[in-house]
Amino acid sequence: MQKFQVKTLVFLLAVGIYPCICLSQDTGISPQHHPWGAFKPGAWKLVRVVTETLDDKGLVASTSVTETKTTLVQVEEDGVTLDVAVCVEVAGKQFYPDPQIVKQGFHGEMVGQKLKFKESGTSQVAVEDQKITCKVVQLEFSGNNNKTVTNVYYSPTVSPYILKRKSVTTDMEGKKLSETSVDVVAQNMPCKVLAEIKSTSFVKAVQKHPKGSISTWTRTSTTVPGGIIAHSSKELDTTGRVIRRSTLELLDYGLEPEIDRTGIFGRRRPTPPRFRRPR
Repeated sequence: MQKFQVKTLVFLLAVGIYPCICLSQDTGISPQHHPWGAFKPGAWKLVRVVTETLDDKGLVASTSVTETKTTLVQVEEDGVTLDVAVCVEVAGKQFYPDPQIVKQGFHGEMVGQKLKFKESGTSQVAVEDQKITCKVVQLEFSGNNNKTVTNVYYSPTVSPYILKRKSVTTDMEGKKLSETSVDVVAQNMPCKVLAEIKSTSFVKAVQKHPKGSISTWTRTSTTVPGGIIAHSSKELDTTGRVIRRSTLELLDYGLEPEIDRTGIFGRRRPTPPRFRRPR
């Protein structure tokens, strides 16, 4: 389960759909509050994730580099469709898995997940010195082998809109598999994004599971497709030792399709170079 959680978290961060979670018009939230739903089809982003596995002495035992290009295919009434192309480098060798088409609902659910939700009133969320009144909605996702109950605190007027999230995942017998907390801890923080300075939010996410925990600090911007522009993450075992760490950086993005490029990552040459450099 531990290995699956790490791979899933890295994939979602690369695509740009975690830790953001947005609600549909049924609960008063527009698709414009979704990190991809606010953009037009053809918008894209390219990110690089470097993951290091550490040995018992804290030294790097192995490194993998994943470059992911995500393109918005369409925005529909029930969610967004994304085209995800990945290049993975391990031990100097590059691999190009087949591109994936990912469908995500505005509630944050993936295709195949059963979803229930109910409104739970309002509550105040503190971000720095500001107390923000948020609507609270409880979501329940059901998969084949587990169930996740999430309390979402959102404001339709304060970016990045989802200001707090608490989730507990259990198996079908009620045994806790993991719990996750996501909190916006700072807003309107200046950050250099490629060639310009943007206003960003800092988000802290902590996931705890029986074999340890994963802590992630993320920078997000509502002006970049997918929202996430950078993250730093570390995974600890039950003794508190760092066993894995990763970083994500935004290499490039666009609000329109790259009509003059070809290839898996929109590069001109059939065989792409190792990685595209930031602009």
